[in-house]
Amino acid sequence: MRRLEETLGVQLFIRDGRGVTLTESGAKLCDEVANVLLRLENACLQARIDEGTPSGAIRVGVLPNLGPTFMAELILGCRQQFPRVNLKLLEGFTYQTANWIQSKQIDLGFAYDVDNYRHLNPEFLFQEEVYLVGSKNNWPFGERVLLSELESLPLIIPAAPSYTRRRLEAAAHEQRVELTFKYEIDSIPLIKRMIALDEGYGIFSRACLWEDLEGQNLSVAAIERSSLSFELALTTAYGTILPPPARHIISFLEQMVRRYVELGRWSGEFITRGTSSSTTS
Repeated sequence: MRRLEETLGVQLFIRDGRGVTLTESGAKLCDEVANVLLRLENACLQARIDEGTPSGAIRVGVLPNLGPTFMAELILGCRQQFPRVNLKLLEGFTYQTANWIQSKQIDLGFAYDVDNYRHLNPEFLFQEEVYLVGSKNNWPFGERVLLSELESLPLIIPAAPSYTRRRLEAAAHEQRVELTFKYEIDSIPLIKRMIALDEGYGIFSRACLWEDLEGQNLSVAAIERSSLSFELALTTAYGTILPPPARHIISFLEQMVRRYVELGRWSGEFITRGTSSSTTS
């Protein structure tokens, strides 16, 4: 203690027969040192917290049929759970997602028909149940419909080579069902509008429909007893080192999809190659 006083050139302690007490200068120094130690402790604690908190930019490709609510909840949920992550969304179709991943414009993205893109690595797969959609005016079906019952219907779907078109035609070919395409429209909102105007029927997953079903214009029936389904994948690029927050966002997206299934917003099941990992909702 004497050496400290000699170094500072200030008396810090009063020594008498009863012990040692702090001088006014000593008390001030003690308070300053305590504050410094407290700030150091807080800085060390924050460093440990930051080490486990994802941060940085992450770019995600999303499909139009995921819907605005899903995208909004993704943005807001990530902001709340990962405040240090700068999330950027790019909306496009599967071929655009594949191109963006290949050119490194995005880090991960949703895509269909992932087997057709050798550079895409599926982080998880979700097999979506497919629905026939029509106007509530004169709706002739119940809650389920066979693929063969689509034969005489005027269908409104995206033009070839869209994934919906290819999957529908492949399933129809298997069952020798002749389909009639009344309109070919590459716009999901416009297809829905044409259906609501009773101009024909559409083919969608529940992910693309659930928000519209809260209104009074559309009726749906699940298409059963056919090979028709949509295989949705969250993909990354093979052989690429992902940015630090990517794994957190991938896990967050999978949790979102599972929650949407539980809420009845989406319908389908998570799958691995040849094996399902959850039940249909």
